[in-house]
Amino acid sequence: KRWCNGCVWAAIQRGMCDKCPFCRTPVPSDDASELAMVQKRVDKYDADAMFHLGSQYYLAGLGLTKDAPRAIELWTEAAEL
Repeated sequence: KRWCNGCVWAAIQRGMCDKCPFCRTPVPSDDASELAMVQKRVDKYDADAMFHLGSQYYLAGLGLTKDAPRAIELWTEAAEL
C-alpha cells in the first residue's frame, strides 16, 4: 500500500511523525522491530515489502548481513507479483 506525499505532509502537520500515515501504526524504534514488520508483509507477498527487504539485504541494513543473492531473489519475486 502506498500513500501520497500530501498524506505524509498532512500527518507531519498534525504531529503524527511517529506513526505510519496510512495505518497509524507506531514507527518501529529499533531494527529488530522494523525487520519483524517488514517480514510480516513479505510473508503476505507484498511486493513493496519484498523490494524493501531485498534492498536491506543488499545494503546490510536493519542489522542484516550483506547477502546479494538473497536480495536478488527477493527483488525477482517482487517483480513477478
